[in-house]
Amino acid sequence: MKITIKQKCYVGVQGRNFWPGETVELDDRMAEKMIARGDAEAIKAKKAPLKNRAFSAKKLETPEG
Repeated sequence: MKITIKQKCYVGVQGRNFWPGETVELDDRMAEKMIARGDAEAIKAKKAPLKNRAFSAKKLETPEG
C-alpha cells in the first residue's frame, strides 16, 4: 500500500526513518498500523479515464473492397 508520511517515524521492517511528506510503499499490515496511529495517510489510486475506442465501420477498409 502506498502512503504519505505525516510526521517523522521509524519503521523497523524497513530499518530506517521516514520524514514528513515522504511517499513510500509498505506492506498493507504495516501501512494500516501507521494510518491508525496517525503517522501516515493512504494515497488513493487514480483510475485512468475510460476512452471511447469506437470507430466508424465506413472508415474500415477490407481487402475485398
